[in-house]
Amino acid sequence: MPIEYQPMYILASGMLLQQKRLDVITNNLANVNTTSFKRDILLSALWETPQGQGIENTEPENPRNNFLYPVVERVFTDLSQGPIRQTGNPLDLAIEGQAYFAVRRGEEVLYTRAGNFRIDQEGYLTNQQGLRVLDENLREIRIEGSPTFGGDGSVFVDGNRITRLGLFDLTNLQKLGRDLYRGEAQPSANVRVLQGYLEDSNVNPILEMAGLIQVHRAHEVYSNLVRSLDALYERFNQSF
Repeated sequence: MPIEYQPMYILASGMLLQQKRLDVITNNLANVNTTSFKRDILLSALWETPQGQGIENTEPENPRNNFLYPVVERVFTDLSQGPIRQTGNPLDLAIEGQAYFAVRRGEEVLYTRAGNFRIDQEGYLTNQQGLRVLDENLREIRIEGSPTFGGDGSVFVDGNRITRLGLFDLTNLQKLGRDLYRGEAQPSANVRVLQGYLEDSNVNPILEMAGLIQVHRAHEVYSNLVRSLDALYERFNQSF
């Protein structure tokens, strides 16, 4: 790549970074009222490439006089607990602590913090997507009667204990959509289940809106610089 065009690629890289940051923020804001949603955070970095070397190369050949490109380093999920809100619905459950409920999707066990459960037509406890909730032995929970839930996750029907909710700690966690996760699970002990409560999203709309304003301003700066640089290139080319 000719050296004189590197600044344009740097600015374009900055615009792409701001677009990705915008995508993350707007997704957070769209889920501000989604039960147990965990906000995403984008981390950026500066990537080096030498003069005249294409940005597709990963290892600079000469460390001196490198160009710096702003790029997305990674997007990670803030797993901090959201506010606990009382609903009064006996099938709404919130977890105090960092554990997850288990649900089955096909042959796979997934995990969720969203405890807005219901009972399906066959009497099984499910989440809002119809995935069946699992007990501590990863068995589906069938309920015949009016359930109550103990603080340790025990499930009672008409005063009789029938099972205990599966409550798991996760490592190597991977976010799937709005409220499902995949990961390596171990039974959790230091948590408490609250019946008639839900965990709200941990998105702070004020902080996200402030970030949105910053993104729009940065994108505008990059756009103006691109237009100015393009005009400079045009005048330079016309002089020859």
